Amino acid sequence: MRAVLVSFRLDMARIAVSSASGFVPFLLPLLFAVIFGLAGRADGGADFATGGVVGSVLGVGTILPISAFSYEWLEQHGRMNGIIPADRTHQVIGRYLTLPVFAAIIVAEMTLALAILHLTAHGNLNGLAQTLTSSVLGSTWSFMVFELVLFPLFYRWNDMRKALLCVAAFFVGVALLVTVTLYLVPEDAFDAFGDAVAQAMANPAVGIPAGLGVLVVMTAVSLPVSIACRRRKEF
Repeated sequence: MRAVLVSFRLDMARIAVSSASGFVPFLLPLLFAVIFGLAGRADGGADFATGGVVGSVLGVGTILPISAFSYEWLEQHGRMNGIIPADRTHQVIGRYLTLPVFAAIIVAEMTLALAILHLTAHGNLNGLAQTLTSSVLGSTWSFMVFELVLFPLFYRWNDMRKALLCVAAFFVGVALLVTVTLYLVPEDAFDAFGDAVAQAMANPAVGIPAGLGVLVVMTAVSLPVSIACRRRKEF
């Protein structure tokens, strides 16, 4: 456990250094919240700004964990991995531990940013709870899914371009699969299925366990793949 914590602390330090100003990027969504809120107060349409605030928080939160990889590649800091008191398995587990930390930061940041947006635009927090329920949980889940897909790719290739090309190919494949499905399945049946799934997932008693189940399965696949890729690398 100590070796995992050593690796975790090293990766958090890498993330702080590689972002140039530590975690200052997380201040940007708060600034956006104020700007969007003032703009919404002026024209009476602040609701559209929720997506912008949520997207900015999610974007910053998604990029920062990945910066641990880029810091290794660009600064040749990967050599440190060969001298710290942690084997490769512990190093991978330590890096995966950064994900729940950033998920918690995203939840806190998004809650604060949306509260600022509501206060700036409306002068009160009416409707904030509903906005948080619909935005925070889904965004945090999306963050975890995206990172669990990315991490094995970054461990497989020491090249961010190749990893991102694989991610792009994955999403293109998903888009093609959806297109083929839409072509083969009657539109009414597809819409009915989508509405049923959306309605079920909107129920916290169903959506939360289902979302957690997906994350558990993805972690059970992603983590061993990353460990296997890491073990094959030379420091």
